[in-house]
Amino acid sequence: MEKIGQRLYFISFVLAILSVVFTLIITARQRELFYFSFYAAMFGIFIERKNIRLPRMDISYAIIMIGLIKIIWTLVLYRHTQGYGYGVTQLEAGKKLVIGGILIFYITQFSHYLTTFNYRQYLLAAFTLAFVLSTGYGLYQIYHGIERIDLSTNRATIAAYIYSTLSILLIYLLVKLKHSTGYRIATAAIIIISFLIIVMTGTRAAILSHLLLILLMMLFHFRKIHLKPLLLVMALVSLAGVASYDKYIKPKIKQTSTEIMLYQKGDDYSSLGSRFSLWYVGLEIFSQHPFGNTVEARHTQTAEIIIDDPKNQTALVYINSHLHDELLEAASLQGIAGLLTVLFFYGYIITKSLVQRNTPLLMIGACMIVYGLTDVLLISAESLLFYMTCIALFARNNPVMVDS
Repeated sequence: MEKIGQRLYFISFVLAILSVVFTLIITARQRELFYFSFYAAMFGIFIERKNIRLPRMDISYAIIMIGLIKIIWTLVLYRHTQGYGYGVTQLEAGKKLVIGGILIFYITQFSHYLTTFNYRQYLLAAFTLAFVLSTGYGLYQIYHGIERIDLSTNRATIAAYIYSTLSILLIYLLVKLKHSTGYRIATAAIIIISFLIIVMTGTRAAILSHLLLILLMMLFHFRKIHLKPLLLVMALVSLAGVASYDKYIKPKIKQTSTEIMLYQKGDDYSSLGSRFSLWYVGLEIFSQHPFGNTVEARHTQTAEIIIDDPKNQTALVYINSHLHDELLEAASLQGIAGLLTVLFFYGYIITKSLVQRNTPLLMIGACMIVYGLTDVLLISAESLLFYMTCIALFARNNPVMVDS
């Protein structure tokens, strides 16, 4: 039985890393591989059921709790609605979170099997391939005249967040596993290329955060600053920034300034202005209805708020989609329960990574928190599956995976 368990674990692990490879190039394949990895995990759990040890607390529990809250919310408030109506988005996200939590539990619970194969090389190969393919696809899109790189997600923002996290994890793997000059050059090249691709997505949150997150990763991993390579990379990134300034960066700076000025004058018909409106309305709705809402009730409440404060009227256009903020989205629909589960997950993943000195887990958590300020990563299918898979691959419940 141990041989069967070992093989099932290997299959689940390999399928999981393959799902990462396809995340930004063929999303349908990403989903298929993710679910196949989960099926292998379920067989593995059944085979290993007598060896399962349930910890008092685990990162998988935190994720499953978010999923269950979303599922229960949908089943209670939309039980009489055909096809669950507007609640179906939350229901589908909840199911994926529960499945992702189970996959994370399995891969971390039986991580002693990682000693049976060179899992670090598998991770490095998969993340390298994912980076090369997604970068190539992004350049292909730019060459064919696409204004903002969106890869296979059809949403430039989600593509940027996933690509940023993918690049940071690859940089970590290179820094962790290889120390030769060639690999240092490769690391510097990835930093520069990833920044340029993110600039071409036109996603301001990622443009502002990506290099800072890489710096955080380096500081946490090395516990000190290596001045010479840092200055070299900064110089190269500066050159890349100068090269892309007129076409990509300068227009975004001007757009941001204009949108902020227009919003202050009462005009929120812009990308940033609509986000400000959604955040304002979301806070108001949560303060008035702290125990949750249906999507339809949220829409009605938004209309009432806008009557008193018409400068936030574009919120009514986008409110049925989402609030462009993970915490506000959960709070405005699932109320206090939804808000607390997401906050608990954020707190747990950061605490766990700090206690274990787990650099990649810290970066996954940091990316989810930072990018969750302007989007909903736990609802978008591509980002949800990607982040759940990354947590499964890098969370450590076994000494063999301790970051050193």
